[in-house]
Amino acid sequence: MVGVPGFCAYFGLKEIGRPRAGETAVVSGAAGAVGLAAAQRAKLESCRVVGTAGSLDKVDYLRDEIGLDAVINYKTTGDLRTALEAACPDGIDVYFDNVGGDVTQAVLALINRRAHIVICGQTSQYNAPSDSGRFAPELLIKNSARMQGFVVYDYADRNDEALARLGQLIRDGRLHYRENIVDGLEHAPQAFIDLFEGKSFGKQLVRLVQDPLVSGTVSECRGRMPAAYFR
Repeated sequence: MVGVPGFCAYFGLKEIGRPRAGETAVVSGAAGAVGLAAAQRAKLESCRVVGTAGSLDKVDYLRDEIGLDAVINYKTTGDLRTALEAACPDGIDVYFDNVGGDVTQAVLALINRRAHIVICGQTSQYNAPSDSGRFAPELLIKNSARMQGFVVYDYADRNDEALARLGQLIRDGRLHYRENIVDGLEHAPQAFIDLFEGKSFGKQLVRLVQDPLVSGTVSECRGRMPAAYFR
C-alpha cells in the first residue's frame, strides 16, 4: 500500500483527480491494489465513492469492509450505464480509471461539468488488437472536463511525501490493504495474467520462499526480527 500502487493512488487523486467533499468519485478496478487505495483516499476526502469490481466477494468486501457507498459488479450488471446512473444520481465529478473499455465508456457519459478523469491504467485494453474507436472527446468539450494520464515516476521526487502520508493513515487504521499471495516462481506467469483477467484481489504478490523470519503473527515475528522492521 505504500509502494507503487499506493503512490499511484495518492498522486493520481491529489494532482489530477482533486476530489472535494460532497463530490461523487468513481473508481474502476476498485478491488485491485491501486483501486483499493484510490477508493479509500476518495472516501477520506468525504466523497460519495462508487467502485466497480468483477466478483461477488470483491463487491461485498468493498461495500461492507471498506465502506464504499455503492459497488457495481461489471461482469453481472447488464447495463453499466444504467447501474452507474442509479449509483451516481448527481453525476460523476471524479473518475479514477484503472481498466478502460466498457466501464470507462459508461462513466464518461455521466460526467459532470469540470469533471476530473485520472487515467492510471487500461487493463481491459492492453491486449486489444486495435483502438475500439468509441471514445467520445466531445464529452470532454461539452463538460469542460479534464482527462489526464500519468505514470507514478512523474512524481518520484515526492515519494517521501506519499510514504509519510500513507504510512500514517495505515498506522491510524484509516487505510486498509489486502494481498493476494501465490507461492513459487513457477506460478508468477499465471499470477501476472490474473491481473488482467480481474482474478487478483488487492496487491498481487509472488512469494519465492517461505521465510521463517516473516511467517507467523506480528508478535511472533517481533521476537525473531530486528526492531527496525516494526518502526
